[in-house]
Amino acid sequence: MAILKGGINGPFSGKVGSIVGYELNGQAIIRGLPNNVKRKPSPLALINRNRMKAVSKFLAPINEIIKLGYKNLAPPESRIGAFQKAQSHIFKTALDYTEDTIPYVNPEKALIFRGDLQIPIITSLNRNKDNLTIAWESQRYQDKHYNILLLAYDIENEASIYSGGATINNGQLEWQLPKHFKEIEQLHIYMGVLDVFTGAMSDSVYAGCV
Repeated sequence: MAILKGGINGPFSGKVGSIVGYELNGQAIIRGLPNNVKRKPSPLALINRNRMKAVSKFLAPINEIIKLGYKNLAPPESRIGAFQKAQSHIFKTALDYTEDTIPYVNPEKALIFRGDLQIPIITSLNRNKDNLTIAWESQRYQDKHYNILLLAYDIENEASIYSGGATINNGQLEWQLPKHFKEIEQLHIYMGVLDVFTGAMSDSVYAGCV
């Protein structure tokens, strides 16, 4: 059943026959339902299906963070949302394959934040059970007042983003990890910078796995 949102001539949400209507970034979108194909998929189709699963599995736990990291690539008037922008990036640049041709997302190639600001150069990364310590070159950011973007990602499960307000001029940050992260053996760390006045940001840098 579909719902008319603006009378008989307005956009609709839901299913009408073989057509689905929905809203994306304030725009009314309609599309046809996918065809039901009962024949066995080809090896290439299976690989492509597994590619889509791998990308969705990687991005799903950080969906809200992706909305932040890709917001400048998908402004409100865009027909393609932030999540779709991130999917496209992962498909093109961050997919690798096992010896059995099984696709997976290589976390070192994935960009969580996107932008044109100068990316940070990380000089050290350390972790104990309670804290994560990261250092970077601060001299190249003289007279800049960018905030730090820092993400700790337990791949396929959950993530935590630093919200302490450290600036790029600090040169080093000690982050007390959330309690439930202390027992996780592998955390993938991403870093970027954010201009809080303009909203501009840098691409993320993969700092390492700790």
